[in-house]
Amino acid sequence: MSTSIKEIIAQKWDLRASEYTERAGHYLATNEQRQAWLEILAEVIGKDKSFKVLDVGTGPGFLALLISELGHECFGVDISREMLKIAEEKAEKKGLRCTFIHGDAEKLPFDDETFDVVVNRHLLWTLPNPGKAIRDWVRVLKPRGKIMIMDGDWTGKYMNHLNKIQMFLGRCIITVTERRNAWNWKGRYKELESQLPFRGVDQSKIIALMEAAGLEIITAPSINKLMKEQRKALPLGYKLANCSNTMCYVVVGEKC
Repeated sequence: MSTSIKEIIAQKWDLRASEYTERAGHYLATNEQRQAWLEILAEVIGKDKSFKVLDVGTGPGFLALLISELGHECFGVDISREMLKIAEEKAEKKGLRCTFIHGDAEKLPFDDETFDVVVNRHLLWTLPNPGKAIRDWVRVLKPRGKIMIMDGDWTGKYMNHLNKIQMFLGRCIITVTERRNAWNWKGRYKELESQLPFRGVDQSKIIALMEAAGLEIITAPSINKLMKEQRKALPLGYKLANCSNTMCYVVVGEKC
């Protein structure tokens, strides 16, 4: 039996779980970073009461654990069992109210109208059918509930010549200091490129999919403070490698 694209994706993220988790730690390295994350999440989700929140593509629980810190009941779903093991260990260590479940982001294992808020971070590019996924997120969302999508453009089309030199130097530094090939990511999904339509996407395309899925009142909260704090705290190699090739943004839609 041939291996399905979802099985291939799960296998790749299982293999990357430890390395990805270590790298993700750069984005919570300082109190200022953590506070900036908590502020944007509180702005989107709300802080006057506890909500039931789903983090789709939770990975090692980056968003889910922060959301739990804010006092919300959070669930995380991911296709990688190795990622979920790490997320569970982190939640247990911190004593946070967070439940992690194995599942497909395009076909969630939850009943209709289960959650007040659905969030995800840098997920859509890993999905063969992003439009189908967003429709399913709307399905599990309660009326007047919100979906927050954080994404960016990873194609490098916004880079000038200086940016390209900086990125090259940054990857050289990462390769030397971490003793791993910082260019290796290019080959990880090469055989799947034609089946992953959202690798690097501007927010207008995501807004169009959200509207097609029935979401309204779509807004784009500013994350300038968050990006500033993250860049300040990054090691030199990552600071150079991520100089301007990632145009990050947050988009929020409400279910009518």
